[in-house]
This record gives sequence, structure tokens and C-alpha cells, in this order.
Amino acid sequence: MSVEERGPEYVCNVQLHVEPSERPRLPPGCPPPLDSRSTESEPQHSEECCVELENVTVKFRLSESDILAQVYPNCMTLGEVKQDVARKFEVEPGWLVLQQDGRILCDSVPLNSTALDEFGIHEFQLQLLKEGTEDLTSKLDLDVYYDKHRLADFITVHISGEDTQDGHSKTVVVEIENAAIVKPFLCGYRDKNTGKEYLDAFTQTGPYFDKMKYRKYKSRDTQTWEHKEKILNTAHEQSVQCHLDGINILYVSAAHDFTIVPGKYQTFAQRERAERKLEKILLIQRNWRRWILWKYIHMRAKEYRRLVQNREQEDERYEKCVEQRVERHRIVKQFPRNKDDFDLLYAEVGRWKKAELKRITANYEGPARIAEVNILLDKEIQLLNGVERQRNLVYKAMEEFRNDQLLKEMGKPIEWIGYKDSKIHMDLLSTQRVRFLTEIYKDLRKPRTKEERLDFIRQVMVVLLEETCFPNFPELFDLFEREKNLLLYAKSFDVEILRKRQTHLFFELIKFQKGEPKQKTPSRMCIVCKKVKTYAEFAIRTRQSHVDTCKHCYYLKLTATENTVYQSILRCIHRDERKRKCSTSFAFVMQPDDVRHIIDKIWHGHSALSKTENLSELRLPRWNKSDDWAPWNCICLTERETRDHYKIDDIEKVYDPKFVLHIGNLHMLARSLFHTLAAVATEFQETGQWWKVGMNKQRSSKLDAL
Repeated sequence: MSVEERGPEYVCNVQLHVEPSERPRLPPGCPPPLDSRSTESEPQHSEECCVELENVTVKFRLSESDILAQVYPNCMTLGEVKQDVARKFEVEPGWLVLQQDGRILCDSVPLNSTALDEFGIHEFQLQLLKEGTEDLTSKLDLDVYYDKHRLADFITVHISGEDTQDGHSKTVVVEIENAAIVKPFLCGYRDKNTGKEYLDAFTQTGPYFDKMKYRKYKSRDTQTWEHKEKILNTAHEQSVQCHLDGINILYVSAAHDFTIVPGKYQTFAQRERAERKLEKILLIQRNWRRWILWKYIHMRAKEYRRLVQNREQEDERYEKCVEQRVERHRIVKQFPRNKDDFDLLYAEVGRWKKAELKRITANYEGPARIAEVNILLDKEIQLLNGVERQRNLVYKAMEEFRNDQLLKEMGKPIEWIGYKDSKIHMDLLSTQRVRFLTEIYKDLRKPRTKEERLDFIRQVMVVLLEETCFPNFPELFDLFEREKNLLLYAKSFDVEILRKRQTHLFFELIKFQKGEPKQKTPSRMCIVCKKVKTYAEFAIRTRQSHVDTCKHCYYLKLTATENTVYQSILRCIHRDERKRKCSTSFAFVMQPDDVRHIIDKIWHGHSALSKTENLSELRLPRWNKSDDWAPWNCICLTERETRDHYKIDDIEKVYDPKFVLHIGNLHMLARSLFHTLAAVATEFQETGQWWKVGMNKQRSSKLDAL
């Protein structure tokens, strides 16, 4: 609503909403228009009549219940008013009749010449002249007036003097603003059979008040509600509602009815803002997810490159280790030095014999096979004799080296770790004596001239006088006396054999310890060779129940094997258990022979997965990573398969159930073969005395760092 208060203005011949060509013509007999406010005493400003412009409210009564109001300038004629009303009702102006107090008014009469009520409102009866109308369907329809043209309505408000500032009563024309908007076409469809159009409903209020243009007028919002009843005869079926008690409603449903639940009300501006907000959110999320994906791809690519590089390094390191092992085996086969090296040669001869027998069996039959087997036997005997001959030579050549190593160990002072990890040395008289006699022993084997030899013998004889408690002292002293006499009185002599005997007895003198005789060492007789030997010379195995066979006889019963391979497998097990901080594992009790038995008898000498039979590639990792290593908690795999096996978290999900069952059966077999080891495990785990088994109670530290 708006209230307009303006000062007096003067206009000339004001015609609103009417074109000049459409102005009504004065019918014959109508008096000329008069201006009630113009008098002869007023000065004439121009040739045309000038009146004070003032908006007045004009009320049109169509019937007893139908009334409409409009605002026109007071200078307009009734013909111009009829032109404007006819345009809004969409009828011809000549069909309209304006009456006041039962008298028909002429079109040339101005509004200011008509009667007013106490509020300054001009009220007319508006009727449609039926006699001259050609179209009988024409009528004054208010739906056309309000709905189609969306016209504003006007009322005149009379303000008494008590409510005004100056104390004078006022009459104000109030415009009821029509805030309805043009509803847009959203969507719809047309029925092909009936041709009816169905449009989607649209309900929307006007724009926000802050977005309205400021029109510089004062307004006061008001709302009126008038009950109206309207009888409709719909062309289509519609659902109806029956009121029960004024509050509850009885819905009469049909088979084709459906329920529509309204959601939260949302204005058009809010909807547009929400759509733009959603677009921005989607844009941000799309770019954020793109950045996350880009970062994830780069991280995974970096991780992939790292894994590939590590894999290549592992393969390169593995190939290098294989090359070193092959080169080491080649050197060992050419220059064997210890028992393991000769066992490797014996194993090589055994593999060669097995391959030859396979060839002979495939290619020969009858007497020819027997002849070939005899030839093979002769070749095997020659090879074994050559290996044994080389073994004896190496044993004799290494005898002096072994003696020197023994004397070196005997001459070392006693060492241990003391307070604050300090290294303490204790040099005893016995160790000093061993080092002193060792120097003399080395000088005895050096070649010297005749005079130097005589001087050296005299010095040695003086030293021997202090070792009279040695059991073979007379013989050793006599040997040095004889050599001295030969050097002094004989012209030609051979003292090589004499010097060998001197060296041997002097070595025994160094090993001889003064003092009380030691207690007798516990000994036992071997059931194979029938010799009495100390317990240190008997073979100890984890699967045996009693000690009965010495090491020499035990290894004679075994076939020649590559002990170095089984030792390397055992070292790998030890290294893995130390990394896992499992000092109580059975791995530290096992021997290379036990590892050989596990691989050959339980796992049949090949990998459980790839069936690889190359012993140098086989390993015995844990089957269950969370449990300590044991013969019944291991699996035979290659080195690469071992690395992949340790990456598995759940064995049941990765391996086939049949394979898991097969491994479980082999573990049961291992537990039965190592039943004594299992009994020891049960006893010590229940008593908690593992610290007494194979553990050094003395503290250790890194001596190399001192």
C-alpha cells in the first residue's frame, strides 16, 4: 500500500490511458463540460481551462455484492473513464452505462461535477447496455478484470483530526498493490487422445524487499481477507474433501490417487542461490578429488618405482650371490682344504655316478649293461682314490698350520668385559710360558748355519733345564746333545730325522701344563669301532636318545653330502631368529645334520611350491610368522619364495586349503621325528627355565668398538 501526499498542481486537459483518437464524441443534446471549481472571478492563465489536479476514488457498483474501485484524476470526463473501464473488461465503450442516483450520466460530464459522499468517493452504477450489443456472450466479468490484467485496487481512507498532526481531518487514497508475478512455464505435457494440456504447478512470491526499486513513497502493509463462495462446474474429475468435525478431514481416495507430501518451502531466489551453491560445491569437490587422485597416483607411482628398484636391487644382489657361490664352489673343487670341501667333491662324484647309471639303464641291456657298470665302477674307484690321496696331502700340509693355530690360542691372555664395559686382560704365567716356548719352537724350524745352530742348541738346553718335570725331558735333552755332538765332531751327517723328532717333542712340551694332573675326562666306547673316546668325539644329534657312535664312524655311515649347503641354510635360520629377538628358538639347538634330515626326509629335497631341487636356493622359513621356528613350524621354499611368504598376513586366505592340509601333515611328521625335542620344549616352557639352556650368563658387548 502507498500513501501519496502531493502539493496542488495544475494541468490542462489531462487525459489518462486514453488515446486522442479514442476520446468520446459528445452526443447531440449533451451540455458542454463544466468545471465546478472554475469561476469568472479566477484569472485565466491560458485559453484552455486549468483545474487543480487531484486523484479521486471512483467506485463502480456492478451488483449488490460486486464492487470495484479505481483512482482517476478529477479532470477526466465520464467518457474517458468508460473508455478505460471498457478496455479492462474487454467490451465496447458504447455498451457501458454509468448511473448515479438512478440518473444516467452523459459522457461529457467531468468527474468533479458528479456527487461525492462524505469520504470524497464518487460512486456510480456500472451496467452493460444489452439492447445495442451484438455479442450476447459479452458481460462484465471480474475474473477478466483482476486475473487477466492484474490491476491494482484503490480505497479511500478518511483520517480524523485526532490522528493527524495539524488536527484537521484528511482523506487519503490508498492503492492496494498487486504483488503477483508472471508465473513461468516450467514443464507440461499434452494428452494425445483428449488434447488436454497438463502443466506443472508453480508457486512463487515476489522478489525480496531489499531488491525492490525504491520509489520514494511511504507505504503501510495491510492485508484483508474476504470470504467468497464460488460455484464451479469442473470439466474433469477432481478429488474432494469431506470435513468431519472442522479439524479432521475425511479423504475419499480412489484407485488412481497418489499422495504428494510437500517439502520445505523455497523461494525462487533461494533456489537459484542453492543451485549456484551446489555448482560451486561440485566444482570444489571435483577439483579437490582431482588433486587427491593426482596425489594418490603420484604416491603410488613413486611407491611402484621404489618397489621396482628394490626388486631389481634384490635380483641383482641375488645374482651376484649366485655367481660368488658358483665361483667359490669352483675354487673349492680345485683346491679343497677342509672336510666340507672334500664332502663336496664326494657329493659331486655321487651325482656323476647317478647320472651315468641313469644313462646306462636307458641305453644298454643285458651283458652290455654289465660291462658298462663295471667300467663305471673302475672310474668311480679311480676318482675316489684321487680324492682320498689329495685329502691326505692336504691333511699333512695343514698339520703345521693347525699346530700354529693351537699354540696361538694357548698363548692368548684371558679376556672378559668388566665394569662399564671395559675390556680386561689377564695374562697368566702359563700363557707367558706358552708364548716364550712358541718363539723357540718357531726358531727350531728355521734353517741356520752350523755356528748359529750350535749357539741356539746351547740356549735351548739351558731353557730345558727348567722343564725337568716334563715326562719326555730325558729323551728331548738327549736329542739336542746328540745333534750338538754331530755338529762338532762329524764331518758328514744327516740330522733331518733327528730334528723332526725334536720338533715333535718340543711341541708336546709346550702343550704340557705344570701342576696337579687333571681329572679323568668322561669317556665312552664307540659301538662301531670299539674304541674308548671322550664325549667330545661323539656325534650329538637332536633326534638321538643316547650317545653310541663317534663322529668318525657316524660320518662313514652317511652318504657324501654338501654340508656347506645345509650349514648355510642353518645360518640363515639363525640370522632370521636373531632379527626377531627369539633367543629361545629351537633353531639354535639344531645341527646341520638335522637340517639335512628335515630337507631330505620330510620335504623330499625340493620346494613345497615350485618343486625346485637346487639345494643352494632352498631355505626353511617359518610357516606361521607369529610362532618361534621349530621343525614343525617351517616350510621348504626358495629364497625368492621366502621373501614373498613373509609378506603374507593370513595364510588361510592366500594358500589353497589342500596345500595347507598337506603342510599340516608334514608338520605332524616332523613332530613325531623330533619327539624328544618337543618333550624338552614342553618341559622348559612350562617351568620357565629357558635361560639355563645354551645362554651365556656373562654380559657381552661389541669389543671392536673399544
